[in-house]
Amino acid sequence: MGDSIDTKIISADEDQIAAIVCEAVLEENGIYALGADMSAAAITKNLLNRENRARGVHLVSDDDGWIIDIYVIVNYGTNIPETAWNVQRRVSERLKAASEIHTKEININVQGVHVPK
Repeated sequence: MGDSIDTKIISADEDQIAAIVCEAVLEENGIYALGADMSAAAITKNLLNRENRARGVHLVSDDDGWIIDIYVIVNYGTNIPETAWNVQRRVSERLKAASEIHTKEININVQGVHVPK
């Protein structure tokens, strides 16, 4: 077999972290979509017409690690506490595997429930 490809991220910038987080969140059963990050930074980006690829994810870094706020819309009938726990675990595992990033907090904010027609 050929050489294995190293998939670790060398530089942990916010766009890369947000992309990993978004992918992990949307893979979780019960999540309908990412919500809207209502932080001042996200609103400012939108007002300045900058693309917000990390819609629904707000990142803050300090000396103890990353604080990640995730805004989601869940499917009707979803066990919200269980789904939130699964998202936290999945995001943490994915970030450690891809970039060895230490997370201080992963907060799940449910902004709504999607009810199919």
